[in-house]
Amino acid sequence: MKYHIDTIPVWDAFHEKSECPICILKKKSEESYVDSFLGGSVMEPATRVEVNKKGFCGHHNKLLYKAQKRLSLALMTHTYTMETIETMKKPMKKLNQATGQKRLSIRPKNDELAEFVNWIENKTKQCVICDRINQALDRYAYTITYMWSHEDNFRKEFNESKGFCLPHMGQMLDMSSKELRGSKQQDFVKELIELQRKNLDRLEEEIKWFTLKFDYKNQDKPWGNSKDALPRLLQKLTGDYME
Repeated sequence: MKYHIDTIPVWDAFHEKSECPICILKKKSEESYVDSFLGGSVMEPATRVEVNKKGFCGHHNKLLYKAQKRLSLALMTHTYTMETIETMKKPMKKLNQATGQKRLSIRPKNDELAEFVNWIENKTKQCVICDRINQALDRYAYTITYMWSHEDNFRKEFNESKGFCLPHMGQMLDMSSKELRGSKQQDFVKELIELQRKNLDRLEEEIKWFTLKFDYKNQDKPWGNSKDALPRLLQKLTGDYME
C-alpha cells in the first residue's frame, strides 16, 4: 500500500505519539464533518435529505451550535423539525386513539404506546455525523491493519506506539478478525495485547505517582510524566478526551 488519502493521516496520527492514534483520527474527522455541515454542503439536496431523516445527536448539535454559524444550523434544524413532525403523525395518532380504549402501559404490552416509545428511541439515537465518523474510523482501522500486515516500517511504528484506548483496541481486534488470517491474525493479537499491557502498566505507574505527589513529602520531587496522567488515563480507558 502506497501513501494515499487514508495512509497519510494514519502515519500523522501515529507520529503524534498519543495514547490512541484512532482517537486523534476521530477528533480530526469530527472537526472536519462539523465544519462541512455548516458550509456549502448544507444546501446540497442529498445532504439535506439525509439530515432531515436522521438529524444530529445532542453532542454534535452542541458542537454545531458552538461553531457560531447559526443560520446554517437553523436551516437544517427547521427542515429536520418539519420531517420529524410529519413522521410522528402516524404513531402519535394511533396512540391518541388508544388513550380512551385501554390502560396505557407497556406492561402488559400496549402496542400503540410501545410503538411510539420505539419511534422516539429510534429517532433520537440517529446522527448523520456519528454515522460518517464511524464509517471513517472503520476505514482507518482497516488501513492500520493492512499497513501492519504489509509494511515493516509501519509495523515497527505500531509496536513502538502507546497503543490504543480500550474502545479502539476492541475495534482493532474486531478488524483483525475480519481482515487477517491464520498466523498473521495471531501475531497481530499478540502484539496488540502486549502493547496494551505495557502501556496500561506505564499509565498505572504515572497515575500512582500523580497521587503520591499530593503527599507533602513528595512536593519537591519531579513530576516526571505524571502531571497530565489523569486525563491521559481517562482517555485510555474511555476513548474520550478530557478537555
